[in-house]
Amino acid sequence: MHSFKFPEMRAGHLIQIFSVFMFSCLITSCHFKGKNEDQNYPLQKTDSCVQHPAHSYEIFIPEHKNPDQKLPLLVAVDAHGSGQTAVTHLKEAVTSFPAVLVASNLIQNSDPNFIKELDELIADVKKRYPVNDQVYLTGFSGGARMVLGYAMNHPVNGVLACGAFSGTDQLSAIKCSVMGLLGMTDFNFLETVQYIFDPAKLPDNAHVELINGSHEWPDSSKLTNSWGWFWLQDQNIDEATKVKLYVDEQKARIDSLTDGGQYLQAACISRNMGFVEAFEKIFSFREKTREITYSKDYSNQLSKLSDVLRFEVGKRQEYSQALLEKDSTWWKKEIDDLNNHVDREPDEMKQMAYARLKSFLGIACYSYASRFVVQKNIADLEQILMVYRLAEPNNADLKRFNKFLTELRGQ
Repeated sequence: MHSFKFPEMRAGHLIQIFSVFMFSCLITSCHFKGKNEDQNYPLQKTDSCVQHPAHSYEIFIPEHKNPDQKLPLLVAVDAHGSGQTAVTHLKEAVTSFPAVLVASNLIQNSDPNFIKELDELIADVKKRYPVNDQVYLTGFSGGARMVLGYAMNHPVNGVLACGAFSGTDQLSAIKCSVMGLLGMTDFNFLETVQYIFDPAKLPDNAHVELINGSHEWPDSSKLTNSWGWFWLQDQNIDEATKVKLYVDEQKARIDSLTDGGQYLQAACISRNMGFVEAFEKIFSFREKTREITYSKDYSNQLSKLSDVLRFEVGKRQEYSQALLEKDSTWWKKEIDDLNNHVDREPDEMKQMAYARLKSFLGIACYSYASRFVVQKNIADLEQILMVYRLAEPNNADLKRFNKFLTELRGQ
């Protein structure tokens, strides 16, 4: 048997061969990385910021025509830090109008570091996923307030605020389109209603849409409509058919709402559509808005809303004063009466006011209870939790506050 001998090689030759080998491995490695799961769409998973592993987020990338195309980035903030909740509600929206959707699992109500954490989240996704330079923000409740605050001093392309809105000064300071999506039975409706009575108070970049619903994430179809409004006016698309289809869908929504006597909601959609030239070229939404808002039915609905709001504001003041003063007998009678109106009030406008009052009572109890826990104020915490139990007996926060009360009594 003959032994095999390597030919003699100089050190320089060995280095060259080693370099070629390493380069070949690098090419293979890069090629493999291009085929990993992150390139197969649709993609949905949990990830974490490289520079801050404790900051996890949910990411969803829909299937789209060109897998090599970079998409807009839509960043969502849920009030309770549930990225999964936000993704569940927004998946339909970014599937219909493609974008990379990310939702933080860290940022939530009362987070003092939300600006820094949004910065790191956006930077992390931009480095690692197929996104272009367009960044949009959305959030619910406290999450909406945080994204509005972030947008005041950061370049973003649009903000969709759900369940909370803002005053004219903050809205004017944001240098992009902003839309507030508010439920008619949301207790935060009152902070938006000024723009319904006088749309001229809204800065040119700000818009409001009213929907049926309380203080919760809007349903997927409403979020899809709103996200489409942003997406279709900002993307460089050559599919006129998609714009035409969207316009037809919004026209149908407006007609359905007016046929059902919901003129305030119809006017909001029509007004928002009329701000976008691409939509206005297909159908005159500005004329449609004038037709709705100049009608007697619209005026009557505004007048009724004004009367209902006077009652509602007065009742809120009464409840605020009674929270720490009235006993369980008074509160049981009041809450039973409130629930009866929520369930059986025949006048729709009044029924929505009672629903907002019930939600207001719940959030007032939550706010007071949070304060009294920090203050270790047992007497007032007991009073507030008595009202809380009558108003929202199945509220998860109530159970948590009861635990705090037990601990405080033990101390």
